[in-house]
Amino acid sequence: MPASARRPFRFTHRWAVPRPAAEVAALLADPLGYPTWWPSVSRARRIDGAGHDGAPRVAVLLRGLIPVRLVMARELDDRERGRLVARLDGDLRGTVRVTVHDDDGPAGGTGGCTVAWEQEVVLGAGRLRAAARLPGARAAMRLSHAWAMRSARRALGARALPAGR
Repeated sequence: MPASARRPFRFTHRWAVPRPAAEVAALLADPLGYPTWWPSVSRARRIDGAGHDGAPRVAVLLRGLIPVRLVMARELDDRERGRLVARLDGDLRGTVRVTVHDDDGPAGGTGGCTVAWEQEVVLGAGRLRAAARLPGARAAMRLSHAWAMRSARRALGARALPAGR
């Protein structure tokens, strides 16, 4: 296995979303519904077997510069605390953690929320691992991820926040 396939990808995003935290968390906790609002997700379907808490596993096709096939299995759905965690398998293997909190900004709240997205993955077996051998492949994969996440951010009406905020 090439070293580039073993090296993890780490992605972080922070967004200000002009919607209540409960509404945003409900959208993010339901991968079967992603195709209805997230333009980069062209397909999501329930597959056999269950995740950690008995929740269905969901196969997702994420369109981007590089299409990605994922199987998502929920590990944690604690919407009361604004925490969602899913295990990813398929073209990428790892974990995605999302926190969603009501915005308590300096003006006493805007009715919106802040979303923090953390993902750490390695390349799964197959075509992405083979593609990682090509010069510039990791940069192309990062660009594809950024494109897909930008489509989610726009669909939610969000704006990106600086990393230190």
